[in-house]
Amino acid sequence: MSDKTIAEKLYVKNAATIAVLNADARHAFVTGQLPAEKLVDSGPADLVLLFVHASTELEALLPQARTRLAPKGALWVAYLKGTSKSHAAGLHRDTIRTFAATLGLDSVAMIALDADWSALRLKA
Repeated sequence: MSDKTIAEKLYVKNAATIAVLNADARHAFVTGQLPAEKLVDSGPADLVLLFVHASTELEALLPQARTRLAPKGALWVAYLKGTSKSHAAGLHRDTIRTFAATLGLDSVAMIALDADWSALRLKA
């Protein structure tokens, strides 16, 4: 695994504002590394981080996440890897990429957040 922190992998330093969507206590290993002073509850954000656990969540929440994306911002979709015990069948990099394309979003990068979670970076 990389020696980079999660914040470095997400390019947090390039964002003035960060929106975290659909996160709960299970995601503290990521959200705890984000600078609190950059977090925003509403309006556009330079970096939007969306956690999804199933295809239904992706389809319901990605359009909302896209509306939060500031011009030239980055949208990260965090999802459980196929090797995770909690992985939802049918949710993987390719399904995210395909659905994102219907919203005018292109996948530009993928990172490992930990042994169970990956994140796909999308740009408009």
